[in-house]
Amino acid sequence: MSCCNFEVAKFLRDPYSTVKILLPTAAIQTVMHCKVWSDKSTRHLAIALLATTVGRFALNVHLGWIETPILNRLPCLTDDQKIMLNDYRMSLISKMDLLSGLAVMDIFYIYSQRPMVNVPPCVTTVMVAPVAISVLQGICLMPQSHRQVARVHEGKSTSADLLNDASFVQRRKIFVGLDFVKVSCLAIAGLRFGCQLSK
Repeated sequence: MSCCNFEVAKFLRDPYSTVKILLPTAAIQTVMHCKVWSDKSTRHLAIALLATTVGRFALNVHLGWIETPILNRLPCLTDDQKIMLNDYRMSLISKMDLLSGLAVMDIFYIYSQRPMVNVPPCVTTVMVAPVAISVLQGICLMPQSHRQVARVHEGKSTSADLLNDASFVQRRKIFVGLDFVKVSCLAIAGLRFGCQLSK
């Protein structure tokens, strides 16, 4: 079990893990595009968009904005353990969001190409922005953060050292700010498709 846990932790800290997940996911989504989504009715696509968008919203809010603060207040964890756990969770949430985001974008593309469907530019923006943010977080912000937290894991540094590092703190603030934008876009998109289906 410890070997398995080590491999999972190693994968979550791998700076190229986002790309390693992105490629097979894109291949699977290509098959889904041809075999599943293309044959669905416009209403079914709209329902799928609502369900997946609300699911992504719930994923980000629950795991990132509700569970994480609770875990940060657990007295049984040391500060070093909390910072390592946060790093793993950020990586995992980002990857899960990216996987679901690719599926949503494919469904949205098919939906927007249907006759009689008029998608305003603002809706396209709130659908594309969360995926772009997840890619940005996974490729630009996380690798350096993983490398710094790995030093805590190896005992070469401590959480206090990281929290005194201005670049680490700034990177975390940018990550959280982008997360807030992502959650806001998902909420707006969910309301838009929910209102549309209620008509």
